[in-house]
Amino acid sequence: LPVASKGSRRRGQVRRRNEDAKDDHEEQTRLQPASSDQGHNRSHLTPESSSGEVDISQIDEHLGSLPTSVILKSLNVFTNKFPELGILHLPTLMQAFQSECSQATKVLLGVTLLVTRTQLSLLNPAWTMSLLPSKHYEYYIRQSLSELILQPPDIQVVQALLMMALYEWGCRDFDKAWVYCGIAIRIMQSIQSRRTAPYPLDPDISPGAAKDTVAPGIENRTIWACFIMDRMISSGTYNPPMLPMSEMEKLKVARPLSTVEFAFGTNVSLYPGHTGHNLTWSERLPSGLLDITQCYEILVSGFDIWAQVMTFIFNDGRRAPGMCAPENCPWVPGSPWSRTKAQLERWRAGQHDRLHYPSNSVAIHMTLGYGESFTYINLLYYLSTLMLHREYFPFIPTAESGPRGPVDQPLLEAEAPVGWWESSALELFSAAEHIARLLHEASECGAHLMTPFVGFCAFSASYMNLYIYRFPRMNLGRSPQAEQLMNFCLSYLEEFRHVWKLGEAWVSTLKHASLLYERASADRGRYLGKSRQDFDHLHQSIHEFRVVDRSNQHIQEIEGAEGASPGVTYTQPAQRVAPNSELDNISAPLTHLLTEVSTYSHEQGAWSQWWPTLEDIDLALVSG
Repeated sequence: LPVASKGSRRRGQVRRRNEDAKDDHEEQTRLQPASSDQGHNRSHLTPESSSGEVDISQIDEHLGSLPTSVILKSLNVFTNKFPELGILHLPTLMQAFQSECSQATKVLLGVTLLVTRTQLSLLNPAWTMSLLPSKHYEYYIRQSLSELILQPPDIQVVQALLMMALYEWGCRDFDKAWVYCGIAIRIMQSIQSRRTAPYPLDPDISPGAAKDTVAPGIENRTIWACFIMDRMISSGTYNPPMLPMSEMEKLKVARPLSTVEFAFGTNVSLYPGHTGHNLTWSERLPSGLLDITQCYEILVSGFDIWAQVMTFIFNDGRRAPGMCAPENCPWVPGSPWSRTKAQLERWRAGQHDRLHYPSNSVAIHMTLGYGESFTYINLLYYLSTLMLHREYFPFIPTAESGPRGPVDQPLLEAEAPVGWWESSALELFSAAEHIARLLHEASECGAHLMTPFVGFCAFSASYMNLYIYRFPRMNLGRSPQAEQLMNFCLSYLEEFRHVWKLGEAWVSTLKHASLLYERASADRGRYLGKSRQDFDHLHQSIHEFRVVDRSNQHIQEIEGAEGASPGVTYTQPAQRVAPNSELDNISAPLTHLLTEVSTYSHEQGAWSQWWPTLEDIDLALVSG
């Protein structure tokens, strides 16, 4: 396919550019003398002793001597490319860097550099050559945070912990992410309680002290960032959130500040019990509509809704007890699905219509400096829409199937109103289309986002565009560009998986789904009578933000579900091990699968760019 070929060339260029830059940087770092007296050269210190151990003191010196221009550029990249963590107040941080530059400040700078390097690997600006390899920042941050978390509460430590939680999630160290986020929340709660207690808990805080118009805003943004990260991480697991919205309201946490209020400070009290008007969560602007400057407030409430969607799905969705009863069918007002969908639409209606895509473009908001925030808000809306509707569609339809509800047990116990499934299909596949186009347009405009959540958006949209490409009747032929849209998402994911380890398992899941749907659409009898219960692990994988690599289970399910249709042909491996061998039972399906993919790779479109040849495969099962 032309799109796939172009995307393949681009991905190859990105990989070569990243590898070349990495090699050049490591070589330059290795050769740079560590004894230079110039401040600029101190940023090239090699913080490893002859024994290979990392020297924390040299990393500490490196962070304290970085040029102001490098610090500002890294902070700017983070602020733009990670809208979910809009917590860094640049003037305050620069003042801290240029004055005492405490350990907490250096740790916050270190984690900023660590996280932004994932973005900069795609751009390779010249100023990154003054930075150390990521592993050195990571080691320094871990060691320093282990000490700082037990010291008096510090807002910079909270911010560093939140950023590390996001980093660990992208690296698939989910337990570490959960712990970092949890510690951040506890420290932030301690800070919040000191501010809001009816009697002062901190003797250093004087009621008559001069009013700081900036610090309360930083704390406000940071506690809401705790809320967002809590929602993001708990939505990918079966763990309950630590900061429910009810608790935030009970604590009377003020609504998230706008970008203008956050940048310049506010004279309005953000703490209950103080004189002046308190901007609590329930109070909105007179118009009731939020504009792009209030993007953080929009993200906060949007993630709360997304967490509810994920909770519904991970609690078995329609398969949960009683969910197929007539009163709980999705079209019934007051049903769990209907209530969540209504809440999502109210959230959308509360935004100014200039924030709605595709009525407004990424390019327009990029000219205002809000391209990434605009993209993120719309991705959040369309992903929630996609996941709500997808829950009720057949996992594996036939080529002739039109829009319809579940075909496997438990079935819905009432008939949908006329046209309901057709409308649901239009919303579902339009959401997948809009996600793909948003990612493509953002990339073209230079507002490229490469965060774990956005990667999940690309994965989900790629899967649904693959689905409708193979089964176009499921949307009544209303998705003629599904293949191109799928390729937009695949191009994004190809870059994403070289930035975040999280992407590898998503790509693997898409490969297996592609093969399954290619087989099912080519031979309607091949999986006749099969449903999502026959592909339980693959079905689970398409919903997971906390992704687990279940490649072996996917392959076994696909091969195990093969029908006895006479049209099915099978290529057997040239050699087989003994029938009683455990290896034969486990690896044979994978061998069959890879043989088929290698043989018919020219029919796989973009997938042919990713599948290795059989000669290049070193099966983990053999070594295991």
